[in-house]
Formats: sequence, C-alpha cells, structure tokens
Amino acid sequence: MVKVGIPIEEIMGNPNLSITSSSFAPGKMIIKRASFRKGEVPAHLEPHKITKGMCAGLTGTVVYKGKKIPKVAACVAEKRGKK
Repeated sequence: MVKVGIPIEEIMGNPNLSITSSSFAPGKMIIKRASFRKGEVPAHLEPHKITKGMCAGLTGTVVYKGKKIPKVAACVAEKRGKK
C-alpha cells in the first residue's frame, strides 16, 4: 500500500476527496476522489433523489424482489412506482 505524504487537513478540507475505511483491508484507510461535489446531484441521478422526510421513521428490512433491503428503500421504490 502506498503512503501519502500530505497533511490530513488538506484531504479533509478538499470537497473532492474523502477518507473511508477499506472493507478489503480492515484497519486501513483509503482516500477516495468524489465523483461529484458534496451537495451537488448530477443530472442523471436527479430523478432518484430522496426528498427530506420521504419515508421517514421506517426502520428494519423487508424482502423486495427476492433481496433483503432497508424498509426506507422499499418505501421509496413503491412511491416512485418501481414495485
């Protein structure tokens, strides 16, 4: 794994970068380049945007199309006519 020689503040202050843990290497952190800026929604994802409060308060999981998914995701799919 490559070590990065820049201060963590530069990464945290850059809206195009983020730090996350690696699911492939527990205990290791990785730097990711954002595909779009924080708060912006690309045009191709706009129809899938979840509005604030949509399906709020739902917890747990349900089986949807043979897969176990969060109840909120199933609620959004149902409201958008995807069921």
